[in-house]
Amino acid sequence: MVKTRHGSKTGIRVEPPATLPALSPAPNSKLPAQLRFPLLVLMTWTLFGTLWSTISPFTAGDLATVSRSRDDWWNIVGLMVWKAALVAVGWYGGYDCSDFAAFTFLSAVPYYYFLEAFYVIRPTTVWTGLVIDTLVAYIPFYTFKVSSSIHSIKTPRGVAANRSVINDFGVQAATSLFAAGIYAVVIFLSYTTWLPIHLVLHFDGIRDISLAHNSNFPHLIAGFLPIGFAAKIFLFTPAEAAKPDAYDREIAKFNPETATLKDTLIFNLFGYSNRTRTLMRRTATLAVIGGLHTWLRTYITVEGSEILGAAGWSGVWSTAAVVTGLMYVWVGDV
Repeated sequence: MVKTRHGSKTGIRVEPPATLPALSPAPNSKLPAQLRFPLLVLMTWTLFGTLWSTISPFTAGDLATVSRSRDDWWNIVGLMVWKAALVAVGWYGGYDCSDFAAFTFLSAVPYYYFLEAFYVIRPTTVWTGLVIDTLVAYIPFYTFKVSSSIHSIKTPRGVAANRSVINDFGVQAATSLFAAGIYAVVIFLSYTTWLPIHLVLHFDGIRDISLAHNSNFPHLIAGFLPIGFAAKIFLFTPAEAAKPDAYDREIAKFNPETATLKDTLIFNLFGYSNRTRTLMRRTATLAVIGGLHTWLRTYITVEGSEILGAAGWSGVWSTAAVVTGLMYVWVGDV
């Protein structure tokens, strides 16, 4: 990754930031702070159960035909705990409703895409599930947090570091298409190399593997445009909007000619701008937490799935997230 360095006439000790502050929108509720998160989790659980119960008669049992039985109490408790953990990632990570909805969408896509591609689940069922998961993420966060103005059509002056960039439709469209292309490349390369054999070996009962053998790259890009748009919202826009902070002012004073070896080492390891740190932090969250979510959901819910099979599938998408983040760092430095 590229770091922006600035010379100075004076040497200065550069210490790594003690914290990596997130862009945290103001609360959208006058409730006491200690009550907002528990109520947010409760609302998420309630909305999730209500929406899925409402649409279950219309999905004709599609998901039930490929799902393991989850009637045991520990399965239900585990699902609720994991949902609460995901909400905590968004809440304490400083995400607003758009951020968390995009993160949830990106984390849920691999599971639903897997069901449609290899278990022949109807597209209507898949998209219904995706919409529900995204709404369950968006509505509670919208209720308890104000949407950050960086996601509005016209960002006010002084709010974002690169206001002209995040308000430019051409830039937003290009970065969305760029992310969709990166995801398509990673999936396409996996299809043409190791993934088909991996799926057959580690998913007992997989119904159709033809997509992995006959994938079409342009079709993948077109199908992944919603992924690219979500990646732009979650990764690119917040990073470009991140204003220089106190740590940026410290690293701007770094002088390689007068710095000690220790200072130089610390600068090389931690001397990233707030924009890059924001992008790195969100990319890591998507790759690790999103990858873990895909692994858990695939292994626990899909009948016949093995640990290695689910890990391989989630690893593909985590790789795509990492590559997208790295390329966005490069785009931001151009």
